[in-house]
Amino acid sequence: MRRALICFTRPPVPGRTKTRLMPLLSGEECAALHTAFLRDIAAVCGRVDADLYVAFAPEGDWRVLEEIFPAALDMFPQAGEGLGERMHEALSRVLALGYEGCVLIGSDLPELTADHLTAAFAALEEADATLGPTADGGYYLVGLKKPCYALFAGQAYGCASVYENTLAAVRAAGLRFRPAPPCRDVDVPEDLRRLRGTVRPGSHTARLVNTLQWEENDP
Repeated sequence: MRRALICFTRPPVPGRTKTRLMPLLSGEECAALHTAFLRDIAAVCGRVDADLYVAFAPEGDWRVLEEIFPAALDMFPQAGEGLGERMHEALSRVLALGYEGCVLIGSDLPELTADHLTAAFAALEEADATLGPTADGGYYLVGLKKPCYALFAGQAYGCASVYENTLAAVRAAGLRFRPAPPCRDVDVPEDLRRLRGTVRPGSHTARLVNTLQWEENDP
């Protein structure tokens, strides 16, 4: 199977990225944390047999991503009105290049490993679609062999039933499905507090998190 990976992200801009971690962290700290996440993701993607692409939100200076993802074959702006349409457009664009399987991941994934991605591609060997769940009811990963807009149309992202609703759409579309392993993401202060005890030693994220200071009663 000719395989592709898409990292779906935005440039790390203070005050524009990881804002749900404010005011626990400053805008500059949020951007630094996002950068660390991206560097770790780039390293993980480099250990997987798949071509790498980066789909970025068209805000800030996207060229900083070129230094973070030197192995990416291409970087392109996200296109579409909402999150679902933007993910669909990114997957469609890359699958149109002749790949037999494409996996799209988010960028708030300091606990992501190559095993998560390898398992997702293994799922696509047997199925048409795969999803990787997160603890909050969403998903961090979606993989397809062919574009299918029905998976993204009308979805209410940010709610606790995104994974189940998308899985229902997969089944309604008649697609064969295999799940990818779960992975925890970092969206809110509670996630960041937990991360101190679970972050991978020696990673960019671990080195940064160990320097951050906050009071336990901070919001």
